[in-house]
Amino acid sequence: MNIKYNKALWLIIILAIVMMIPFLGLTDFNTKGEPREAVVAYTMLEHGNWILPINNGGDIPYKPPFFHWCIAFFSLFIGHVNEYTSRLPSAVSLVLMTIGGFVFYAKRKNAQTSLIAAILTLTAFEVHRAGMNCRVDMVNTAFMVGAMYLLYRWWEKGKHQLPWLAILCMSGATLTKGPVGII
Repeated sequence: MNIKYNKALWLIIILAIVMMIPFLGLTDFNTKGEPREAVVAYTMLEHGNWILPINNGGDIPYKPPFFHWCIAFFSLFIGHVNEYTSRLPSAVSLVLMTIGGFVFYAKRKNAQTSLIAAILTLTAFEVHRAGMNCRVDMVNTAFMVGAMYLLYRWWEKGKHQLPWLAILCMSGATLTKGPVGII
């Protein structure tokens, strides 16, 4: 790749990280859904049951476990679940989706067009909001968008082999939100 591409890529990486990561823990949970997702990860860490966590004697997961595994994994580093670690999987997913979009478009257009597309992705209101919340939606979206990019690349190359990476992304989306990740 050329120097212009590398500069634009580093600009997107730095911009995405600076826009997302430092601000995750500044506010308390602001919807009833955010703490509901965080309590599943809290229970996973508290009781060690990462497959079907139980709280107060009852099963509590409403969604498949991948998002909660991510929260619990990030929370392991500081020893407890909080707003920051609960929102981190969504923010990391948005950063990776933005970088993936930049790389995808840079290979098909030019660095300037892909930079604009990445900035539009990163600053789109609903996408940015989903990346700042403790909800499964951004992780699911990142997996599904990644699968679409990979399926397009598979189609470009002539569909000779099974698209394993796209299947892996769709599997991740399914483990995040359910069957909608495959459809």
